[in-house]
Amino acid sequence: MRFLRPQANVLYRYIYGQVFRSVTFVMVAFVGLFAFFDLIAEVDRLSEPNTSWLYYFASVFLGLPARVYEIAPIAALIGSIYALVQLAASSEFTAMRAGGLGTGGMVKIMGRIAVGVALITVVFGEVVAPLAETMAVPMRAKALGFEVEKPYRTGYWLRDAYSSPEGLRVRFVNFSDFYRDGTLQGLEYYEVDSAGQMLAWVKARSAEYLPEQGHWVLKGLKRQSFYQAPPGELAAQAGLTAQATPIEQLPDLEWKSSLTPQLLTGLFVRPDRMSAMQLYDYSGFLRSNLQASDDIDLALAKKMVYPLAIVVMMLIALSFAYLHFRSGGVSVRVFVGIMIGVGFHLVNNLFSHLTMVAKLPPGISASLPTLVGLVAGLVALWWVARPAPLAVFQRFNHARH
Repeated sequence: MRFLRPQANVLYRYIYGQVFRSVTFVMVAFVGLFAFFDLIAEVDRLSEPNTSWLYYFASVFLGLPARVYEIAPIAALIGSIYALVQLAASSEFTAMRAGGLGTGGMVKIMGRIAVGVALITVVFGEVVAPLAETMAVPMRAKALGFEVEKPYRTGYWLRDAYSSPEGLRVRFVNFSDFYRDGTLQGLEYYEVDSAGQMLAWVKARSAEYLPEQGHWVLKGLKRQSFYQAPPGELAAQAGLTAQATPIEQLPDLEWKSSLTPQLLTGLFVRPDRMSAMQLYDYSGFLRSNLQASDDIDLALAKKMVYPLAIVVMMLIALSFAYLHFRSGGVSVRVFVGIMIGVGFHLVNNLFSHLTMVAKLPPGISASLPTLVGLVAGLVALWWVARPAPLAVFQRFNHARH
């Protein structure tokens, strides 16, 4: 027997509402828990002078969209299990099956819900979270007493390569501070050719990026050039083969570079909290400068596979609706769901790090745990949805003997 269309629509909306409410409740609970952990993580550092709790509260609040994105698969799994188990415990799910709702219909319903949750998660991961994280980074730095959090006392070092008519040129760039408006403070770089010979040294008070022109303007700078020339007697004894021009001072200078404020954001934002476009641009920049981009490529691959993980988690949750409840209550099933979700999250992260050591392609590293979960979910659903599979197996085994 099949549902009539109006009855089916009412039933579908009822299941949608139950699952979405449960997933939302679990999401809010987990986000609040992680926000509390974030607040207490820096208690020791915030007790030092020149720190601000106000800025730190703001940074934690701005970090919540990233938390929503991170825990979406776990929330989808636990929320779906709770909603479906409640329907099964109250015999509503049994009545739906008796009324003609088959396994294919439930898979279709859960698939639509999973696609909706995945789309919301993508919006958070690609739009909301990157913007909020960009604002949260300077907030957190101000909370700890400085403009941008510095991992090194010497500032930040970057490699910037470009092609010139004379061949490949490489700049080793250092700057002390980076501001949200695209301004660098205390910029200094050393330029060398493909053979490693020093060509120029530049030190500027500040650098401002002009997006319309696509280049930087250095202000308050000193510049010195180096060139190859026959060394004098003392220079030859010291092993020197280059000579330098006198240091010249300039008020400003146009500076073309592959560095942009968007790329520099990668220095301060964790790869898993960047958007896919930011990861793609940053990976291309690193590869063009002959730098390792394995962690960025892996983060990009995980971004592409992440929506599928939500579908897999909700498929696994559907298997719980077909279990009988004579041997245990709802809480046991929910606890098992929590263990599966947390275990999947831990295995996924651990496998990613292990595959980086083994130098596997990022696509395989990111997708293999999810594909294994998909196969396990399909097998579990096939097994529990069959009519009394254990009894069939027992009868077959008894007939053999």
